[in-house]
Amino acid sequence: MRKAIVTYARSLFDRGFVVGSAGNISVKVEDGTFLSTPTGSSFGSLTEEEISHFDQSGTLLGGKPPTKEIFFHLACYEVHPGIRAVVHLHSTYSTLLASVQGLGDGMPIRPFTPYFVMKVGAVGVLPYRKPGDHRIADDVREKRDYDTLLMANHGLIVCRSSLKDAVEETAKLWYLGEKLAIRYLDESEIEELRP
Repeated sequence: MRKAIVTYARSLFDRGFVVGSAGNISVKVEDGTFLSTPTGSSFGSLTEEEISHFDQSGTLLGGKPPTKEIFFHLACYEVHPGIRAVVHLHSTYSTLLASVQGLGDGMPIRPFTPYFVMKVGAVGVLPYRKPGDHRIADDVREKRDYDTLLMANHGLIVCRSSLKDAVEETAKLWYLGEKLAIRYLDESEIEELRP
């Protein structure tokens, strides 16, 4: 699993989804413990030996200390017991979307691709908090109906059964097409795509 985290982190770095030490990844292991990117680490130069290993209470079991934002990762696992991974990014287009005024839970942008409806679905919007603010964990608990969350003026949290990155491409398309006469999906087309 350590190798998977390193590979995925490098892929995100290579595609420009993370810069420097911004963002973090965690994975739930079969024994109920967790692995994560360590605090202050760069996704582009991460090694398997550096990966943090810790328990439900955040107690370090091996590797470097985990990301300072591990508290909201643990809240994600608490409210979504079936998930196996949490990814938090400050990726360009998702952060831009998260900074738009007046976003609401559900579909923060009008769906215009099947991909958004099928892969992303409903999105929760968290209030602005400074990075590292422990209230983010409570915000995650309050939005327990959503496994994809935009953090106002901050970034994105994705809680899934595996490591994925569906939101950033949709946010990029939204931004690039903002001034175009987009043909949006109508309600019947959206309903047809839902599981």
